[in-house]
Amino acid sequence: MLTQTSPQAFKKIFTFSAGSETFGLPLHLLHEVIYPEHITRVPKAPAFMAGILTYGSETISVLDISKKLCLAAPSIRVHHPAIIINTIIEDKTMQLALLVERFGKIVQYKSSETIKRKNIPFNTNSNKNNQLRQKSAIYTQSREAIRKFVNEELYRAGVRIRLLNEDTLFSIAELT
Repeated sequence: MLTQTSPQAFKKIFTFSAGSETFGLPLHLLHEVIYPEHITRVPKAPAFMAGILTYGSETISVLDISKKLCLAAPSIRVHHPAIIINTIIEDKTMQLALLVERFGKIVQYKSSETIKRKNIPFNTNSNKNNQLRQKSAIYTQSREAIRKFVNEELYRAGVRIRLLNEDTLFSIAELT
């Protein structure tokens, strides 16, 4: 007898790259993918805040996900893709733009396929990560940021996708 899996058993994420890592966020957060033409820098903002941009009639915050996760990555600015997400942060609904290096794809998976991690390892095959180890303070800072925002991983076609925890990734205090 064949058992049919219910559609609710599957989850969907969209993937993107930052540094030498691949990350995923729940698909329900995705609003639109854009290539921003102009980002206005905000004085005295945290380093991970790339600035603000006008999106339709709204002004939204633009975050550099590589800097937020303390990853060694090229400075991401205009002409890099951005993911516009709808999220709820501390009971406030808002849109944010996340600057990323590259888009991936939409991945469907079952919760049982994820691996819960307390001690998140880094991709050891990368030359970038070998250089990071030499700069141990930066490497440690990045590793701690990843541990704070990622608690599950998923493997697809030999690629590790770190699932970002939307509840801990952003706070109102950081964005205001």
